[in-house]
Amino acid sequence: MKSLLIKLYNLQKKLISEDQRKKFFKNKKSSVNSSFKLGINNYIDISENAEITIEEGVTINESNNIALKKNGQFIIGKNTYITRATIACYEKIEIGENCILGEGMKIFDHNHQYTTEPFSVSKTEFNTAPVKLGNNVWTGANCIILKGVTIGDNVILGAGCVIHKDIPANSIVINKQELVIKPL
Repeated sequence: MKSLLIKLYNLQKKLISEDQRKKFFKNKKSSVNSSFKLGINNYIDISENAEITIEEGVTINESNNIALKKNGQFIIGKNTYITRATIACYEKIEIGENCILGEGMKIFDHNHQYTTEPFSVSKTEFNTAPVKLGNNVWTGANCIILKGVTIGDNVILGAGCVIHKDIPANSIVINKQELVIKPL
């Protein structure tokens, strides 16, 4: 009985994954290579006007949160691998070829609009600017890439980096933190 329940559970996960995968193919303006692989336990929210380009050999593994809103453009180059990431696209996010985007990575091409007199943060209005990652970009765990950033080719982003300005090609970015340990 236990093995039957496990088989049913695995079948259900596979069917859910296939249903989510279809969301990438449904948009008329989109081009998704048939080799595209999508893992399980993903949250996918794709606007019917979003434009998606996914080249061959791309894997979006498990437990990702992907939101492609309004007329957002989302482009992924050949042989890129993404796992346990959050990607929120309102304007344009472009990811190059042969990238490895690690656990906890977040990419946002927008932030909330706000006013200071009187202070108010909009829930529905955003400032946007495109994000572009070059080829061969590797992100360590928990990197955050903010709107308007361009990252060159052959870049390593160390764990925990918050990228808020452009990064030139052939660079390593390290989140330099100092641990201060004091006795009790």
